[in-house]
Amino acid sequence: MNTKPDLSRSEARDVLRAAVAMLDKAEAAAEPARLSQALAEVSRCHRQVGALAEADWYARRGLAVARGLGAADASVDALCVLAELSLERADRLEGDEGARGACRLRDAARDHAFEATRLAQHAADPQWEVTVLLRVSDLFDRLGDHDDAIALQCRALGLITGAVPVVPVDAGTTPVA
Repeated sequence: MNTKPDLSRSEARDVLRAAVAMLDKAEAAAEPARLSQALAEVSRCHRQVGALAEADWYARRGLAVARGLGAADASVDALCVLAELSLERADRLEGDEGARGACRLRDAARDHAFEATRLAQHAADPQWEVTVLLRVSDLFDRLGDHDDAIALQCRALGLITGAVPVVPVDAGTTPVA
């Protein structure tokens, strides 16, 4: 997670204002790479102040821009952020709006996470793929999807060692590819 919990609320708002100003400049310059980065930063800042719906909206915009650029790393990062935001939002909904909304958000978190691991396979840098796999593994663990978390850890270990990982598969589960 890329949040900095040590910032005061007013400092976090100041950082958010600066990020929005950076976004305004990126939009005015019409530079998609800069725009993608600015959207990601505004999303992080909203998340930091607890505005999860807004953080999700900016992350989705950032993902759309990154996809348009064909920027796999930015797309994967946005997908991971969206997955983490969905899980965080689901955890907040649990007591308020009920299990149905939380279940839908957890399913969205899984979908984003699976897509991130699929895209990460095409990375030129195996170390970056390992980082993504471990990040998503942590997310699956938080979701209670321990078999998928272990499968991703095995895949990461295989990349680290250069070996083909042996993934434990239970009778009722599907291995993560």
